[in-house]
Amino acid sequence: MKKLLQWLILLPLLKKLARGLGQIFQLPLFSSIKKSWQQLSPFSKNVVFGLLITVLLIGLRHGQWVAEIEDLSVDWMMTLYRGDLVKENTPPFVILDIDDDTYQAWGEPFFTPRDKLLKLLQFSVQAQPKLIIVDIAIDKQPYKEEELHPDDLAIQQYLAEYEKTHCSQSDCPAILLARTFRLPKGVKAFYPNSPPYYLAQRPTFLDNIVMRSPHIYWATTQFEREHDRLLRRWDLWTPTCTQNVPDIIPSMPLLAAALLAEEDESDIVLPCACRLRHHLSYFLPNCNQAPREWTSEELRNKPTEFKVSKDLVFDLRPTRLSRRILYTIPWYLSTGTKLPPVADGRDLLTIMSADKILNKNPTGEELRDSVTIIGGSYIEGRDWHATPLGWMPGMLVLVNSIQSLLQYGVLHPPSNWWILLFATLLIVLTSWLLIQYGQLWGAIYSAFLIIALIPLSFVLFKYGIWLSFAIPWAAVQLRQLIDF
Repeated sequence: MKKLLQWLILLPLLKKLARGLGQIFQLPLFSSIKKSWQQLSPFSKNVVFGLLITVLLIGLRHGQWVAEIEDLSVDWMMTLYRGDLVKENTPPFVILDIDDDTYQAWGEPFFTPRDKLLKLLQFSVQAQPKLIIVDIAIDKQPYKEEELHPDDLAIQQYLAEYEKTHCSQSDCPAILLARTFRLPKGVKAFYPNSPPYYLAQRPTFLDNIVMRSPHIYWATTQFEREHDRLLRRWDLWTPTCTQNVPDIIPSMPLLAAALLAEEDESDIVLPCACRLRHHLSYFLPNCNQAPREWTSEELRNKPTEFKVSKDLVFDLRPTRLSRRILYTIPWYLSTGTKLPPVADGRDLLTIMSADKILNKNPTGEELRDSVTIIGGSYIEGRDWHATPLGWMPGMLVLVNSIQSLLQYGVLHPPSNWWILLFATLLIVLTSWLLIQYGQLWGAIYSAFLIIALIPLSFVLFKYGIWLSFAIPWAAVQLRQLIDF
């Protein structure tokens, strides 16, 4: 009934709008345009109509509708390029997985057992990977009010002596810990009248240790969930206000890329992680004001870029595209398919069951010079997410986001002029084929043309430009068929 009433109200308005548009199109200007259009040849009509659609898409490029189209285009391209060869300096990824069998063997605990986590951490450090990521919330276990649980205390002591024990004689891998957050006091979850706020960092028993350590870092695993519930984008950082103290926690992909660059770039004077901290300090929040967008005047005196390496530069004023993850590693591989190997012949991704590691004491050779992630895929952990490549645990989202940066860097769209030039060539060729060979064979030939261009144009298509070409191409086909 409510919908019917809405339509009854809108109907007179729509009639007036249609009547007004009809009167506008009867003006002499539109009559002359219609006459000029009818005098054009079919080939010219195709080209003009296709270019108008292209210009319209470029003009609306930052609008929600075109942005969603480009997202679908990138999703489709990722299914084609999952087997793309990896770059020479790409490290292998190794996941120490607390899977369902491990979780059940450990007695289905509410907290990840700290004694087991410590053994996995010790196993990882001894194997000498490039980087260790702990994708597990390290919160204090329930125990005596003023005392730490003995297993928490053991982890605290191990990390407190990490530099002295493992970093004094040789290089040691950096350890990234997942920082968790909570609502500030007085804020109600999902309450529509709550004012904007910054998240607060949840205190842990490792805060003082991480603050003093040059090899242990907090990082955030916050990702942006789209309207269709897919994870496609990661955030550069998370601003926080804890007890009115401002801070910025870098994202796990950003910090991991910075730390990996320190090993690959010999000409870096100041450690990348220190430079990153300096750059992010310009964006510290004002805890006395509600979160808001930075104005152009305020951004004028802030850094615009953070150079990780010569091949990887982050835009500190990120766009929708620059935060895009190009997923290449699914959780489940089809029968007979394999991921491409890295330069030394090892698999790009190796998954090892945590319970088997603790029971069988493997050598850890797979972890050498790798990016090692300790995390869980057990279903009760609820750390599963929908992605363009299907469902995967959160630790594999981290792997894909880091691999996306190492493989493709930060995405920056090509110039609108390049898009317009490429689309013009495609529209002219399509129009010529339709006129030369007729509607049926012209459509078939032009379809083969655009399919053949896909591997040749991955440079453009990976930015989501493919449908920006396909829509004008389809529009030309439609115009030829209807012949208006």
